[in-house]
Amino acid sequence: MRRMRIVTVSLLLAALTILALAQANPGGLFFPQQSQQPVGNTDPTLSTDKESYWVGDIVVFSGSGYSPGGTYQLNITGDGETYGTISFTATGEGKIPQGVEWPVTAGIPSGSYVATVYNTTDPGNPETFKKEVASVTFEVNVPTLQTDKTEYIVEETVVFSGKGYTPGGTSYVIKIFFGEDVLAELSFTSSEDGSIPGGLEEVNWTIPFDAPDGTYVAKAFNATRGEEGTLLAWTEFRVNASMEARAEAIFRELEALNATIKADVEGINVSLTQKISMVEKKIEQFMKWVEEDKNNTAANMLNAAVNNLKALIHHVEAQKGKHIDEETANQLIAQAEELIKKMETTMSSMNTKGNGKQVSTQARTQEQEMEREGKGQGESSGKGKAKGRSK
Repeated sequence: MRRMRIVTVSLLLAALTILALAQANPGGLFFPQQSQQPVGNTDPTLSTDKESYWVGDIVVFSGSGYSPGGTYQLNITGDGETYGTISFTATGEGKIPQGVEWPVTAGIPSGSYVATVYNTTDPGNPETFKKEVASVTFEVNVPTLQTDKTEYIVEETVVFSGKGYTPGGTSYVIKIFFGEDVLAELSFTSSEDGSIPGGLEEVNWTIPFDAPDGTYVAKAFNATRGEEGTLLAWTEFRVNASMEARAEAIFRELEALNATIKADVEGINVSLTQKISMVEKKIEQFMKWVEEDKNNTAANMLNAAVNNLKALIHHVEAQKGKHIDEETANQLIAQAEELIKKMETTMSSMNTKGNGKQVSTQARTQEQEMEREGKGQGESSGKGKAKGRSK
């Protein structure tokens, strides 16, 4: 009997020892820890098909661990702003169904975005309703488009820049719009860092002399054959095509013509530069009369400048192969003819204020002078009267 008591006590002590060891080391050899979560009851997950996206891509969401048939709301936010909201119902397997997607469109900023899922299954349960259950972060690379200035005058060059394009060799096109009209299409290939190339490969557009005054829109598209492609970025700039702006463009070309004469013509360059000086004075007078809103008189000044340029052309032609080599003579004539074309374009765009007629040719101006002379006025007094009447 005594032996039985000893065995019983020993067994009891051994059991107590084993129990103490199990509590001290629950993950040990004797009693492995069992999961406290019911089978299949795991936390919801949320993931995207990629880590980084470009404009035109679609973010595809997936995940599991949701309540089968439960309803949820997925919000897409970036820098405190909400950019998308998607509602979905979990599948019978507790997964996010197909079709939970978000398109990356032009206009959203580049940066990190967070997609967060909220439980909307039971509005009556404040412990779960609209509570966050899962989230994921992804990057969006949105192309940008800028111009080197915000305002230009005619014949200036617009230089484009931007970043966020697919790195290394992807084709794009910039289309320049005035209203609904496409005035130019500029193709480029992205640089290795995903930017619009600069330097020798810079993307630029020289504004035509006869470009309309107003606001222009430049839009960047991914280049696709036969299609417009996806709009990636856009920017605006203004073109000043006023009479003063056109006169400034003409002055620049007169300076270039003068520089050519001084550099490449010897012997008769003084007489040629004097003719350029006379043209410049006529353009200055043109601008003065434009400011006073006297378009008839302003047009007369342009016409006089045209006549001076024609005289310069005749002079150059007479000296071609003599004091001026043929190559230089042809260059001077081409520059002068281009200036004449621009002056005539400017005259054709001017409507006279006094009688509504359009002044565009030398013949029209001569006609007006003849009308003045027919009224018994001399040349100088006739011009004075014209200035007084053209309001």
